[in-house]
Amino acid sequence: MATTKIWDVSAHVSKLLAYVANKNKTTMEVERETDIEEMRLAAEVLGLSTDHFATEEKKFVTGINCTPDNANEVMLTLLEGTSPSNIQVYHGYQSFKPGEVDADTAHAIGIQLADELWGEDFPIIVATHIDRGHVHNHFCIPATGFSGKRYHDCNATYKLMRDTSDRLCREYGLSVIENPKQQGSKHIAEVHAEKKGIPTMRDQIRADIDAVANNEFLSKNFYNRMRSLGYSFERRGKYLRIKPYGYNKFFRLDKLGEGYTEEDIEARIRNNARAHQWTPIKYYEPTLREKPRGLYALYLHYCYLLGVIPKVIPKNPEAYAAIKEDVRRARMYSEQAKFLGKYGLDTKDDLIQHALKVRAKMDVLYKEPQKLRNKMRWMKDPAEMQPIREQIFAISDKLKPLRKEYAMCKDIYDRSDDIEKTVERVEFPQLVEQERQKSALKKNGREER
Repeated sequence: MATTKIWDVSAHVSKLLAYVANKNKTTMEVERETDIEEMRLAAEVLGLSTDHFATEEKKFVTGINCTPDNANEVMLTLLEGTSPSNIQVYHGYQSFKPGEVDADTAHAIGIQLADELWGEDFPIIVATHIDRGHVHNHFCIPATGFSGKRYHDCNATYKLMRDTSDRLCREYGLSVIENPKQQGSKHIAEVHAEKKGIPTMRDQIRADIDAVANNEFLSKNFYNRMRSLGYSFERRGKYLRIKPYGYNKFFRLDKLGEGYTEEDIEARIRNNARAHQWTPIKYYEPTLREKPRGLYALYLHYCYLLGVIPKVIPKNPEAYAAIKEDVRRARMYSEQAKFLGKYGLDTKDDLIQHALKVRAKMDVLYKEPQKLRNKMRWMKDPAEMQPIREQIFAISDKLKPLRKEYAMCKDIYDRSDDIEKTVERVEFPQLVEQERQKSALKKNGREER
């Protein structure tokens, strides 16, 4: 089973080549000279360069219509005087199921795939990375070919890449995903944000639609309520689009995901009307005995203002606009509030002490992978090296939550003062205005003197 991807790259060609052909990722030590000879013979049959088989190391980097040494020069020459587009190269990717294929087979499949798809008009570097728990191929293709034509990246060319990869996998006896799930039309930036757990503008739009649509009985009231929160609507053809306050881009409702098309939203509102029932919203009202203090209380109250803790969204658009940017980060603030409550961190001193303890644990774990890498340096058998790699990955998994906690401590320490000022601005705008006027009067008095 192999998954494929390809995306455009605006960085300099040499940067992508340096990453793709990284020696630490593509080199395997061998014991017998016959292994090198077998790879040299295979490359000669395919008419490819054999320069990189000169040592007792298998380096899984192959050039098509170029060599690993002159690839940068060839690609830059093709890009000179062509389209003014920022796109310099395309970065292809082919990843195999862990344990299903060895590096030699994966590299052979990668060479055939690249030669079939792009070999007629483009110089290509094919590199097989073996430093992870799964073997995978990388491809570096310039945006302009020998004919002067630009590579056209679209659904049709990607489908051809995926179909060719599947056919080659079948020929080599590997498994294939017969019915791949459609990933929709998400932008690559949104995909990366979701992987990192960072809220996106689409997340905020969906959250606001949910908050309003679940408590309205008329479509007219829904759109008026959304407009009071700073949203604008426009119809482009048969599609209704929405734009957040202070944002330059409109978003099509049907692109927000399942359940957010115009028809779906109106169906939700009609269902509310049919049911003739409304679930009361629980307000944030801590009792005296459980009343939080310090930073924990501040973050809980801020989550309340952001709408993380159920509440009615404020009807005053100015008050809502004051915290609009942080509404997108509401999930992050909610996690930070839970974190403060979990460890009972009420003051900045408590926060610093906790951060120091976390850092001490991280420092201990940081030393272990280096010891394992030093041990692996003298090994030559990939099967013997694999358990050690798995230990390194396990340590990395242990470090992830600690890094997150440490970063959270730092972020809370840096943001808490600003959050306190924002709460005062939203909750007590009159007091904030009075303080501003007093400061202005004092300043004017000093200037008159």
